[in-house]
Amino acid sequence: MISRRNYFTIVIMMAVICFLFLLCGVARDQWNDYDTNSHVSEGELLTQADAWTAGKGTGEDSEAADSQNVGEDFEATDSQSTESGSTAAAASDLAVYIGSLREDALGDTVREWCTYTKREVLSYQSLSSWYARMEETPEILLINSDYLDYDTDVELLMEIAETGISMIFCNLPDVSVIQESENLQELLGIHTIRAESCTLDGIQLFEGFLIGGKAEYIVEDEKDEERQDLELTTPWYQTGSRTKVYMAGMMEEADSETDPYPALIWRSSYGNAYVFAVCGDYLEGLGGLGFLTALVSEMYDYDIYPIVNAQNLVIVNGPVLASENSTEMQTIYSRDSDKLFRDVIFPGLAAISEDSGFVMTCLLAVRTDSSGIDEPKTDDLVYYLKYLKEQSAEVGLSLWRTDGASLAEASSQDAAFWESSGSAYQYSALYVSEGQLTEAAALTGEAADGTYLETVTTVVTADTGDCYLLDYINETTTVQGITSDAYSHTFSEDLTLRALETALGYSTISLDLTRVLWPEDESDHWENLYEDFSSNIGTYWKAFSDFERTTLSESDERVRAFLALDYTDTREGDTISLTTTGLTDTAWFLLRTDGEEIASIEGGSWEEIETDLYLIEVNEQNVKIILEKSTDLYYY
Repeated sequence: MISRRNYFTIVIMMAVICFLFLLCGVARDQWNDYDTNSHVSEGELLTQADAWTAGKGTGEDSEAADSQNVGEDFEATDSQSTESGSTAAAASDLAVYIGSLREDALGDTVREWCTYTKREVLSYQSLSSWYARMEETPEILLINSDYLDYDTDVELLMEIAETGISMIFCNLPDVSVIQESENLQELLGIHTIRAESCTLDGIQLFEGFLIGGKAEYIVEDEKDEERQDLELTTPWYQTGSRTKVYMAGMMEEADSETDPYPALIWRSSYGNAYVFAVCGDYLEGLGGLGFLTALVSEMYDYDIYPIVNAQNLVIVNGPVLASENSTEMQTIYSRDSDKLFRDVIFPGLAAISEDSGFVMTCLLAVRTDSSGIDEPKTDDLVYYLKYLKEQSAEVGLSLWRTDGASLAEASSQDAAFWESSGSAYQYSALYVSEGQLTEAAALTGEAADGTYLETVTTVVTADTGDCYLLDYINETTTVQGITSDAYSHTFSEDLTLRALETALGYSTISLDLTRVLWPEDESDHWENLYEDFSSNIGTYWKAFSDFERTTLSESDERVRAFLALDYTDTREGDTISLTTTGLTDTAWFLLRTDGEEIASIEGGSWEEIETDLYLIEVNEQNVKIILEKSTDLYYY
């Protein structure tokens, strides 16, 4: 039996604890400004008019410049002379592309890369046509091998290399063409063609080329078999002593010390220039942006270039405010979809967000089934706004429909709910699915004035169509391309991720909950998907943890600043002088060095990401970076 004094003590303690818990709950509810999007900047956003564009080319035979004002295509003419081309003045921000900027996949990559790196690019249909017209020496010559005349162009390329113009073979001609030309083999640094074709066991990416370090893409277990999607059939080029290999094939029966693996990407020294070779289609698509950046960085003792510095985790169609597909949800989970989202899915997402450091942007759908009979609930909207506010997450919108309804139809259907909800939250991000970007451009910006979409400033999609990965779709609205599917991470997707981080310090992971709500088979059940994406996010993004985790609105602000920025850099002694134009507040750069480290910096701050690689935060227009020799020992 307890005494009266102990009894009252216990009662008082329980009352105090109960009061404190109730007080915390009331305070949290009262102080939760859930109807305010704290991730949206209060300042005036940059617009398309502020974005950097290259100057247009000149010439009587030039075609109209493309929509991004990056470069022109010039038609080849056989009658033009190639004399005196090597006497032109150098231009460090000019790239020349032998190929078409509009008609081949490599040209698309080159155009986008030049926009992001603030280079003017001119495109010619033949090497001789460019050499005859050349008024200034480009920083780099980019070559689509399909546009070369190997009877005459190889000797001309050797002359060009002698003048000091470095070049990148963005792809290689057929192995038979290289076999027949000793001069081409010498230019490319090919010592021996061991085989016209061989089958690789894997691919090895060497350290110091792309961000993320060394990687070996080889099948070692059953899971690797599912991830393997790289092309493993290639010619076996063995490079010579004056070359540096960045990526090579792997063969189990070959000894890498005595029998070098087939080279896939390498650098050769010829004359006064570097000649880079890419065996395969690695420069096509988004990954090409990073490969080009890394290759050009290999030309110098240092390289500095702007990046976005944004890593996004986007929850697509989550939450859904209407209860949908109820019969199947009850069968699989013994609950309706609204309870599944609230009780199971979002607690799991919150745990992953906390463990990984990613900040969620949840693109909620009022409904996904246009013919559904259940109406969305305003109470559910308030609940999720409060809950996600506590998770520091951002809320955006999705207009996806199971029947593929147009954005205009979906927007009209949802309008009544938003009018009655009374929500003052600034929904600045909008998800659109494949083929809907043009329609999204017509529904946002000025066209959205007076509608609930007027707060949208950025659109996220996996299909950017004719736009770049990061671009404007109208004067005031940007597009941010989705770069990764949270449920998948194949070998090629990993290579693309490393390349994009190298080029832009940017990624957007899409975690689409549509698969959970409308499953096709057991692989779409939540427990299976959760295992896949939690493993992917927790593993493959660790190498990029130095880049900042952002929401789509925060990333949007950085994208606008990145697109508006221009810069110049020079070096005198140990000092790099960086001058920016179009700087609004803060910008980020990557600095790659060769055996040097940062001693001090004026006008910004820095963080080491990897050996000889630094993330620079720029706060002033003029920045000075002092380098010193690294104290680490290097063994060769």
